[in-house]
Formats: sequence, structure tokens, C-alpha cells
Amino acid sequence: MVRMTREVVMFKTGHWMVRCWPLGAMLLVTLLPLTRGSSGPAASTAAVAPAGPVHPAERHERVGVAALVLPNIRGNKAQALARIEAYVRRAADQGAKIVVTPETCIDGYICHQPGLTRERMCALAEPEMGPGIGRLRRLARELDLYLCIGFSELAGERLYNTALLIGPDGKTVGKYRKTHGVEPFYEAGDALPVFETRYGKVGMMICFDRQLPEIARTMVAAGAELILVPSNGMWGRMNDALLRTRCYENGVFLVFAHPRDGLVIDPGGRIIAANMSIPGQGVGLPTNTDTEDAGGWPEAVVREIDLVAWRQIQGNMLQHRRQDLYRQRAN
Repeated sequence: MVRMTREVVMFKTGHWMVRCWPLGAMLLVTLLPLTRGSSGPAASTAAVAPAGPVHPAERHERVGVAALVLPNIRGNKAQALARIEAYVRRAADQGAKIVVTPETCIDGYICHQPGLTRERMCALAEPEMGPGIGRLRRLARELDLYLCIGFSELAGERLYNTALLIGPDGKTVGKYRKTHGVEPFYEAGDALPVFETRYGKVGMMICFDRQLPEIARTMVAAGAELILVPSNGMWGRMNDALLRTRCYENGVFLVFAHPRDGLVIDPGGRIIAANMSIPGQGVGLPTNTDTEDAGGWPEAVVREIDLVAWRQIQGNMLQHRRQDLYRQRAN
């Protein structure tokens, strides 16, 4: 355990625990083993060009990924950004090169706060080239890593629930705007993009998107080998089941980051790294947690994954698809 500044920040690697829960209406996922292992200066608002294509010589087979378990700080962007930076630095110290934050973590997922007005929401939102994002661009460049940041994006007069992927050069690799289950004040996105990185092709979805199988399948069909999932809603057993199913049915890695939970799941649907939930809080907690650390959780889940080793599995999974059948419509 590592303590930093005034708050406890616990990072663990190489520690395993098992979550067991009853067989039930989990369909496919009940057949899979359920094992959890845990393994500034003023900002510039100048335009940043999108990152260019990755040269084959720059590709890497293995990569450390991290899900940051960042508690919400609602309505205080300065405090939130300071905490995000501290957690990202610590994850980088643990070897992470792809780091994922929870959904809209800069404003603390304030969208459901009673009495919230659109004016207040816009004041807390951040343009893609805004000062808060600028601070995180410099951080990603300094630490030579990819940072997937969930934030409320202000684009003109429109608000989007957005996941922005910043590259090791501080430039935008790409962004995804939440397409399903969009909260108050936000507009829905209209694209399911996939982006090239040093480590392979990456897709992103946000929270409720995980409940629609078409989203992950569309991204994987476009070449995604890793899906990053900032979230701030459901967590626990049902969430585990949904995410594990998305991985298994598509042969894809996934990193899930939530204020109370963090997961890394492999293409076989196995949870290969996770934090621990506090008993008695939240929803969908495990019925059995055999661990001496049941009273707390690490604030980052860091795990090394091998994308190359799973590419053949993904190819085998998708080769059985029959698009001719799927395009048929009932009379």
C-alpha cells in the first residue's frame, strides 16, 4: 500500500482474489471463471493537431493498462484535476501506458444533481481545447502515455458526454461521444470510431453503452483489440457479467473505470485484474469475498496485457459470423 499526500491512494499488483456468486440468469457468463486479480502551470488553449498514424516500427506487443477508481468531486474542477493528475502519475509509476478515468470525472458526474441548470452545466463543461484538458495533454506528454479522460464536452452550444483519448505526444488520438442512455443536458453522439495506437486499435464506449451488444461488435468488426470504458453508473455483479460477455463474444480486451470499481477483462471473458468493493455499499456486491482487504479498495487497477497473443482468438471468433442472415428482416 502506498500513501500519498493527504488521502490514501492504494495501488496493488500481483495480488489475487476470487469472487464467487450463485448460478442464475447470467446465460453465457455463468460458464466462465470469475476471477478478479489486482494486480501546474497555466494551461494553453492553442489548437492541438490530431495525432498522426502510428508507424509499424513503433508498435509494441505488451502494454500496461490502468483503470483509475476516482471518487467523484462534484462541481470543483480544480480539485478534480489535481486528483486526476496524482492518480495518473501513480499509475504511470506502476508501469501503465494506457490509463482510463471514470465518466465525466472532471465535473464529478454532476448531471443528475437536483436543481442543476444548463448554465451551471455549461460552466463546468470543458471544450476539447480547454484549459483543463490542456493540463492533461501536458501530463500525457510528460509521462509518455495514452490517457482516456471522461469529461463533459462543450462544443459550441452543445454538450456531450465524451471520452477523449490523448496520445503520448499530448495530441488528440480520437474521441467518442456517448451514443446510448444519454443523461440530462447532453446530446447523443452518432459515431463508433476505432483509433490506432502504439499498442493496437482501440475503441471507447461510455457506461450504458456496454448494455448494447452492437456497440462493442461494431468496434471489433472495425478492428478494435481493446475497448476503454469510462463509467459512473452501474457497477458490481451485473456490470461484471455484461462486460465479460462483451469481451467473450467479441474476443477483445476491456478496461473499465468507475468511481467505485475498476476492471481489466481479457478476450476470454475473465476478469484478470480488479479492485475490491466496500461491503454493504453500492449495488451488486459479491456474496463471497475471501480477502483480508474486504474493507477497502485500491484506487487504481494496473495490469500488463498482451494484445498480440489474442489476435488469433479474435479472428477465430468473428469468422463464424453470417452477415447475410443478420441483414434479413422479418416480413
